[in-house]
Amino acid sequence: MTSSLAKIEDFPPDPVEFFKKILQEAAKGHPDGFMQEMNLATVDEEYGVLNRTVLYRGLTQDNCVFYITHRYVRNFKNLQANPKACITFYMPDVKDGAGNQSTWQVRLIGATAVELAQSEMDALWAKENLAAQIRGHICPCGEPINYDELKAKHDQFLQDHRGKSIERPASYTAWKFQPQRWDFLKVGLDQIADRVQYRLQKDGKWASMHVST
Repeated sequence: MTSSLAKIEDFPPDPVEFFKKILQEAAKGHPDGFMQEMNLATVDEEYGVLNRTVLYRGLTQDNCVFYITHRYVRNFKNLQANPKACITFYMPDVKDGAGNQSTWQVRLIGATAVELAQSEMDALWAKENLAAQIRGHICPCGEPINYDELKAKHDQFLQDHRGKSIERPASYTAWKFQPQRWDFLKVGLDQIADRVQYRLQKDGKWASMHVST
């Protein structure tokens, strides 16, 4: 048996730049078209806290993580009632430039969710694949369904809109997340993990430091 300490080295002063770098390294182990997932935790009146896995859609112009949803789903209602959230990215088997393999976990702690302006929605909608666009019109999220009835509805919608653009539904929206802290954890086989944490200061700048796991 062996044991060692993981060490995060050469991290930039800006946490978003560090996040981008890790995402790029993680993507190398996946085929083209791969979309990174993230875990979103929200406050829920019925269950207390709810976690769900959603797709990471990128960064806004002001470098905030964002994701896309619909106004009728529970996660939208959670954030509308209480905009506090936490996001976790889990990226196993990430290789650095020297070929060393590690697992990374990146968290946005104490994040405040802000709904994007409706003026930004058309550009996002245009990038959605066909299945996502149809889902936005025909799938009643969380409600009991009959598969055969839903399939008939899907097939009819597809036929009616073949060769045509699909209108963006009013329910389609997106949230961006403004964290108080970015937390980066790195660990390898038989290692004690290292963490680098960026803490937002009163002047709007980030202070970075190693913290124990």
